[in-house]
Amino acid sequence: MSQERHNFSNKHLKYRLDFYQLQSFLQATFQNAHFKICANLNFQELTHNFPQPTWLMNYSQRTQPTILLIDDDQSTHLWAKRNLTKAGFTVVSSFNGEQGLAMFNECAPNIIMIDIEMPKIDGITTCSEIRKQPNGKTVPIAMMTATENEEKITKSYNAGANEFIRKPVNWEILSHRLHFMVKASENLHKLAQNELRLSKTKQMARLGDWEWQLTNDKVYWSDEIYTMLETTKHDFQPNSKNYTSFIHPEDLRHVQQHIAQAFKNSANATIEFRVITATKREHFFCQQIEAIKNHAAKTVGLIGTVQDITERKNQELMIRHLAYYDEVTQLPNRVFFLKFLAKTIELAKRNSRNFAILFLDLDGFKGINDTYGHHVGDQLLQQISQRMTERLRCSDLASRYFDHFDHKIDVARLGGDEFIILLNELAKPEDAGIVAERIRRWITEPVILGERRVQIDASLGIAIYPHDGEDSNALMKNADIAMYYAKKMGKGHYQFFREEMALRAKKRLKMESYMNLALQRNELLLHLQPVIDVSTERLLGAEALLRWQSAELGYLPPNDFISFAEENGMINQFGEWVIRQVCQLLKEWEMSGLGNMAIAINLSSLQINQPSFISMISDIISDYEINPNLLSFEITESMLMMDTDNMLGKLKKLKNLGITLAIDDFGTGYSSLSYLNRFPLDALKIDRSFIKDLPESQDSAAIVNAILALAKALNLKTIAEGVETVGQKSFLHASTCDAIQGYYYSKPLPIAEFEHFWQGKNVGSHVAV
Repeated sequence: MSQERHNFSNKHLKYRLDFYQLQSFLQATFQNAHFKICANLNFQELTHNFPQPTWLMNYSQRTQPTILLIDDDQSTHLWAKRNLTKAGFTVVSSFNGEQGLAMFNECAPNIIMIDIEMPKIDGITTCSEIRKQPNGKTVPIAMMTATENEEKITKSYNAGANEFIRKPVNWEILSHRLHFMVKASENLHKLAQNELRLSKTKQMARLGDWEWQLTNDKVYWSDEIYTMLETTKHDFQPNSKNYTSFIHPEDLRHVQQHIAQAFKNSANATIEFRVITATKREHFFCQQIEAIKNHAAKTVGLIGTVQDITERKNQELMIRHLAYYDEVTQLPNRVFFLKFLAKTIELAKRNSRNFAILFLDLDGFKGINDTYGHHVGDQLLQQISQRMTERLRCSDLASRYFDHFDHKIDVARLGGDEFIILLNELAKPEDAGIVAERIRRWITEPVILGERRVQIDASLGIAIYPHDGEDSNALMKNADIAMYYAKKMGKGHYQFFREEMALRAKKRLKMESYMNLALQRNELLLHLQPVIDVSTERLLGAEALLRWQSAELGYLPPNDFISFAEENGMINQFGEWVIRQVCQLLKEWEMSGLGNMAIAINLSSLQINQPSFISMISDIISDYEINPNLLSFEITESMLMMDTDNMLGKLKKLKNLGITLAIDDFGTGYSSLSYLNRFPLDALKIDRSFIKDLPESQDSAAIVNAILALAKALNLKTIAEGVETVGQKSFLHASTCDAIQGYYYSKPLPIAEFEHFWQGKNVGSHVAV
C-alpha cells in the first residue's frame, strides 16, 4: 500500500493536482481495493500541504460555478467532488461552520450546501450568519440532513435557506437541481443589478415614477419623488387630491388641465411646472403622462415620470439672460424688445388697440464717457436705467418669458446711450407726449457718481401704432427718425413722428451713399460772399461757403447736407477740401496779379478736434506758400465752451501760424466776458437773428449796440451778418460796426462771379478784419 501511494505521488504530483482531486482518487482506489478510509487520516493537514490554487478563489476568472460545501462528514466531500465536478461545478470544502464562514468570504461561491447537524456551530446558525454577511443576502443556500425533522426544516428556512436536500444524496438529480438554482440565482443577480443601475440612474437623473389607479383612487410614488420633494413616505402619503399641495399655485391650473386632458383623450402629455418642496424651495419639474387602459380600451389610470430639471432651467435662464438682457443695465436688450414688440403688435391688432414707442437718446453722454471714462459712463447708464424702471414699471418684463402680456410700460436698452420705451394701451396718442416730457424731467435730475455730480438731458422720438407703422421695423425706424429731429431742435426735446420726416430721412440715406462719391467726382463747389467796409463800402474780404452739385440729387445748399456731414464724419474731408481750395485760390490770385484778399472759413468741432488738424493746416500753408494772414477761421461760442483748455491750446497754435480768428453767430451761445478775454480772438460776427429786426426793434438795437460796445472794449473787430435792407445798413453805418455781410451787397457767388464783383468794385488789395 505504501508503494502504491509512492507511485501515485510520483505520477500525479508533477501535474500539481489539488487536494480535492487527490481525495477523490484515493476514495475510488480504496473502494476498488475493498478498503475503508482510515479514521486517523487528517484531511486538514493534507489541505495545508496541498493549498488551493489562486484560480479557484478568483470568482471573476471562473469558467464554471463554485459550490461551497460545509459538512463535517468527510465522505460527503469525496462524493461531492467526484459527482459534482463531472457535472461542471467547482467544489470548495469546509468541514465546520466556522471554517465555512471564512471560506465564504474568500471564495464568493455561486451556491452553498450546508449540513444541518454539525458540532460547535450547526448548519442553521451557519446559514443565519452567512445571511448577515454583506455578500450573503442573495447567494442560494441548500440545507442537507439525514432526518426529516419538521422543526429543523422550518428553522432552516427561517434562517435563510432556499432548498432542502435529503441524505443519502442522489447526486445526478442534485446536480440538475443545483444548476437550476445557480441559473435562477444568476438571473436574480442580474435583475438586482439592473434594478440597482436603474435606481442609481434615476437618482443621478433626478427622475421618479408614479401611478394613479382610477379604480381605487390610489396614487403610488417612487422613492425618488419623495427625495425630489424633500419629504418621506412617513411624512406624506400621496392621493388624488393632496398631491397638488406641492405644485406652485401659479402652475396648478396648468398641470390639472393637462392631467384632465390625458384622462379625457387617453393621450400622452409632457408638461413643465414649478413645485414648492417640503423645505419651501422652488424647483422645476418635467412630467410625462401616459394613460393606462383595460381590456376594453378604457382609461383606468395614469402612469408617468417626473424629473427635476431645476439645474437645466437655471442654465437656460442664465443663457437666456445673456442672450436677451443688457450686461450693463440688466434691462432687456434690442433682441428681446423686438420679440416683445412683435407680440405686442399681434395683441394690439387682435384687440384694435394702439400703443406708442419712445426712442430715447441721452444728450451729452459721449462727453461724460470720454471725459471720465467708460466705467463712469456705465454707472450713469445704470442709474438712469434704474430711475426709469422704478418710476415707469407696472410689471416685470422677465417674470414669465412671453407667458403674459399685461405690461403697461417697459424699458429696454438698444445699445450705447439709446433706450426704447413701450407705452401700452394709450387712452389717446397725445398722452405719449406727456409721458415723454415726464421721462425727460426725471433724466435731467442730477446723478451722483462717487464725488461727481453729473447732469444730463434726453431727446425722444415718438411713434404711434398703427398710424406710424404696422410692424416692428417700421415703428422702430420712425421713432428713431423722430428722435433725430428732436435732437436737431436742441437738447431736451421730444418729437412725434411725421410722414415728411421719413421722406427727409430717405433723402438723407440717399445723400449718404452719394456723399462719399462727391470728392471723387469733383462735385463740390466753392462760393464766396463779400464782406464790405461799413464806412467806405470797400471790399474787405469774403467768407467761403460750400455747395454741392450732385449728379443724382441736383444742386444742394449747405443747410441740406452740412449737418448730415457732421453726423457721419464726412465734414472732415469736406473741410480739408475747402481749406485747400481757398489756399489754392489765394495763390492763383497772387500769381495772376489780381491781388490779395482775406477769406474766412467756418470750422466744425469735429474738424478742429482732429489730432492732426494743426499739422494739416501748417502743411497746406506750406504747400501753397500763401500768407497765413489771409486766412480767417470762424468758430462758434459752443465750440469754445465744449473743452475750454483743449480749445485754448489749439487756437493759440493757429494764432502762432499767423491765422486770424473770429467768433461766428455771436450772441446765440454762452456769451461770457471771461472767455472772450481769455481766447486769442480778432473779431466778432453778430448773428443775423439780431440784425433782421433793425432798426424797428428796440430790443434788437439794444443788443447790437451792447455787442459793439463789448467788442470795442476788447479791441475786437465786428462784422454784421445777414444785412439785407437800407435801414439795417444805415443803422450799422451810424454805429461802431466795422463790416457788413449780406444780400444788401451780394449773395454768395461762384468764384468767377466773385472775381468780377471784385474787379467791379475796383478796390485794390485789402486784408479782411
